Amino acid sequence: MTLYTYKDPEEGFLGFLAYSATTRPLAAGGMRVHPELTAQRIEALARTMAYKERILRVNVDGAKCGIAYDPSSPGKKAAIRRFLRYLKPHINARLSLGPDMGTSFAEIEERAREEGIVSVKAAIGRAQGLSGDQVRRRLDLLDARVGLLTLGERRAGHGVAHAALSAIRARGLASGPFTCALQGFGTLGRGAALTLDASGVAITAVADENQCVRASTGLPIAAMLRSPPGSALHRIAPGAEVVPRDAVLGVNSHVLILAACENAFAESPVEAVRAPVVVVGANGGLAHEEYERLTKRGVLTVPDIIAGCGGSAAMDALFAPTVQPSPATVLRTVAGIMDVLTTRLLAAEKPRTNPLEAALWIARLPALPVDAKPYGLRVLAAGHQRRQRIGSTSADVLKSHTQ
Repeated sequence: MTLYTYKDPEEGFLGFLAYSATTRPLAAGGMRVHPELTAQRIEALARTMAYKERILRVNVDGAKCGIAYDPSSPGKKAAIRRFLRYLKPHINARLSLGPDMGTSFAEIEERAREEGIVSVKAAIGRAQGLSGDQVRRRLDLLDARVGLLTLGERRAGHGVAHAALSAIRARGLASGPFTCALQGFGTLGRGAALTLDASGVAITAVADENQCVRASTGLPIAAMLRSPPGSALHRIAPGAEVVPRDAVLGVNSHVLILAACENAFAESPVEAVRAPVVVVGANGGLAHEEYERLTKRGVLTVPDIIAGCGGSAAMDALFAPTVQPSPATVLRTVAGIMDVLTTRLLAAEKPRTNPLEAALWIARLPALPVDAKPYGLRVLAAGHQRRQRIGSTSADVLKSHTQ
């Protein structure tokens, strides 16, 4: 692990950049803005990113960066810009940045361009052998709308949703209708909600940092997604029951998705879970001991280093092909990758104590050659034609995604 520490020259806050290793042509990870961010947390997140890249079989080191800063502060834009100025040599060399808690890709890109950085993902072109124009055209696809959200807004949550669909099938829940309780309605949760809704899963509860709304017959997800991110849930789901935010953890649904924060059960016991399947999209959403406790109760759990691979899988789907893919193709590829990874996880789990241990075992596969291109090395194509919607074909669900 290699750690760099930044001290802001104007406000004095700290920032951090961590690389899991420095041997590969590219290192990828998100930028986080959080007032309590520490070097130890950034290192842990970089390690998690490294696990995801190994599981995906891409030749990319894990990275993470961020500043200890309040994302609601009026000085956020300037603070991110100064931090990006510090990161510029890393971005020019090998660092590929994406969003994380407290940031969006659009705002990072905008601040980067103000600092004369072509793109926070420009390093991909050099490592992958693509021209600057080819990288820009492919990055432009992230702004293309696929249904109610853009590809960039959907990609990570789309992966979480398909991990959930695969886990539901694996649990033997072969016929619907299926229900989901969703903790988190930021970028990750909104992307997951759209894909699940398109796949015929009724989302009966959604929680954010303030409250939870629930309706036994399903919430109006399409209407909720048409409202701006951060809107009060009780206002965008009129008629739904409003309950405390942690009530979502105990909703009686087929799957509980954790797409909000680290340590989702900080204030509630895992014994409150009533869903037979728990999918962890948020980094560090469950502590290690909580995986063991859920497993002992017979709950099937998909850990963050599997379910949270959607964003990285989308980069592989976007940059590996020699011919530029369409946004719908990227989503279809991510769905297939997540299906294969979840199936592989459940097969590896049987001789091990819990799904997290199984996922870590998968991540210990032999390392790829360090001089290979970052993307295009996965051997997951067999799963791309598997059914992506319960009871329907991938073509059916793709059609619903684009409507």
